[in-house]
Amino acid sequence: MNLIVQHSVNELAREVEPLAEAAWPARETARLNGWLMRFSDGYSSRCNSVSTLSFAGSLRHAIEAAEAAYRTRRLVPQFQISPASQPAGLEQALKARGYRHRTPTFLMVADTAAIAAAPVDAITLDSPDSDVVALTLEGSHSPADGGERLETLARIELPKTFVVVRSEGETVSCGASVATGDWASVYVMRTSARHRRKGHGRAVLSGIAKWALRHGAPRLYLQVDETNTPARALYGRAGFRDGYRYLHHFAPEA
Repeated sequence: MNLIVQHSVNELAREVEPLAEAAWPARETARLNGWLMRFSDGYSSRCNSVSTLSFAGSLRHAIEAAEAAYRTRRLVPQFQISPASQPAGLEQALKARGYRHRTPTFLMVADTAAIAAAPVDAITLDSPDSDVVALTLEGSHSPADGGERLETLARIELPKTFVVVRSEGETVSCGASVATGDWASVYVMRTSARHRRKGHGRAVLSGIAKWALRHGAPRLYLQVDETNTPARALYGRAGFRDGYRYLHHFAPEA
């Protein structure tokens, strides 16, 4: 990657990562040498890992202190590593301690107005109804994983919305968004198994974008596993592009 492109990636990460950190709050947090340690139930990596956006102090001592904090809570120590992570030698230090990373995650970005241009008949809700809850649980790795995501959404105090698309009276697709300054997120995109590949996910994205424009957010971001090919294809067709990759490194005892 040439230096100009890498600089652009780094700048994007430095802009978006603090917003993403604020928009997906863990049940418990603690500061450590500038890092933000996040503790929940151990499912969503983003609210069960160390956010590493600033740092000052001894790296080895900080890693050891973070590991102790997670183990005390019976959670696997995890560190989120992005182009905005500090200090520069963190990833190498973790690897030297035997850490391995999970499937890389892509943060994708889009122009809100372009996503909102698609005509849709989506409905916005201030809080999740029973259909949104059911779809979220159905589309998660486990009921506990889905429950943690719903609890995280309930904690969010920033402007947020839940968007649903209905077909013949049935809620078939949903998603959520949080507005933070010039950016709005795309979270918990779900479509029932019987109604996939019918454009409902695209309709949810457009509904989210229309809401984001009303809340003064001209840009959208979302996070998706690198291996989730169907979702990445959907987002690409809708107008999202790859911004940068980030990784969650977890301790070897995991």
